[in-house]
Amino acid sequence: MSVSKLYKFRGVDKDKVTSGKFSEDNAIKALFDSVAIFSSRKNFNDLFDSKIDIVFPTPDQVLTLLQMPNIKPDQRVTPKTWVSDGKFTPEGTKFLNDFKEKYNGIIDTYPIYCLTSNCTSNLLWAHYASAHSGFCMELEFSGVEPRKVCYQKHIASIQLLDFFKPILTKNADAGADFGNVILDALSVKLEDWRYEQEYRLIASNQMGQLSPGQKCLPISFSEQVKVSAVIFGRRMASSAKNFIRKNLPYKAEFKQAIDMKDFIKIVPFDEHLHLNM
Repeated sequence: MSVSKLYKFRGVDKDKVTSGKFSEDNAIKALFDSVAIFSSRKNFNDLFDSKIDIVFPTPDQVLTLLQMPNIKPDQRVTPKTWVSDGKFTPEGTKFLNDFKEKYNGIIDTYPIYCLTSNCTSNLLWAHYASAHSGFCMELEFSGVEPRKVCYQKHIASIQLLDFFKPILTKNADAGADFGNVILDALSVKLEDWRYEQEYRLIASNQMGQLSPGQKCLPISFSEQVKVSAVIFGRRMASSAKNFIRKNLPYKAEFKQAIDMKDFIKIVPFDEHLHLNM
């Protein structure tokens, strides 16, 4: 990872702040509990975020795969029924469709935590921190490396054959290698979002998996992730700032986002200057 710190913007519930029920706000509670809220790719606001184009093979590609020397002999029998006279049989077509649906379901279980390297972005504060009334966590990582998002004109694509090559071959490492292919594909966004300068922490199986239909998964920060600072939004209520400053159960710096002529600047928090702004 080429950056030493990453940032997570969090919006707060206006009603909870107005009523003073800060401990009931989901973002503040997660901050206090040192919990990261990982999301399913289906929970993203962008329709194309982490969408993967799974490309069907041609009949010839299937037959060529079956001729590879590292295909297990007992795995050659059924696939031979998928192709007849240069076309997929109904059995072959059904298998490919079912296989695609199955693996899309598996990919949906990957929990994703979205971060950014840019804590001064006006758009990020506006979109993800309740129009500047929320806060931003400054995070330091040790031993884990969030993946840098790749921005491109088209969504990622994976050949369907690549999904079941690890199943058919004798190569035990093939599955692990293909796992990285999936992680790379989940780190692709369209160029419209380049301004976000995003990184992603994708949870391992040991950290946790989403159940079918589950949108979010809280995962406790380990020793590998530290909240080093809390940055208050320019419009964050003074009462909310004070609640966090006085009750945060671990040590962290407090900083303030301020508006300059036409850009945002992050400065150390000063209660004489930054309360009742």
